Amino acid sequence: MLPIQCKLARTALGWGVRDVAARTGMSPATITRFERGDQLRDRTVATLRHLFESNGLEFIDEADGKGPGLRFRQSLPTTAKNED
Repeated sequence: MLPIQCKLARTALGWGVRDVAARTGMSPATITRFERGDQLRDRTVATLRHLFESNGLEFIDEADGKGPGLRFRQSLPTTAKNED
């Protein structure tokens, strides 16, 4: 998981830095440091990734040539169309 993917994941879930920190037991400063590009321990990044994946997100790597990304594992519910 890249720092930008962490920020995207938070945004997708509507969470702030403090929300992620509370759910992982990390300090908000750790989350902020990661998102600005500081190197963290592998297990710290793995904990963050697991949190987001367990909340329905899937990380997309750069292998597809389009750059890193993020998506919901399942489609979001669509609004029923009104057929008049």
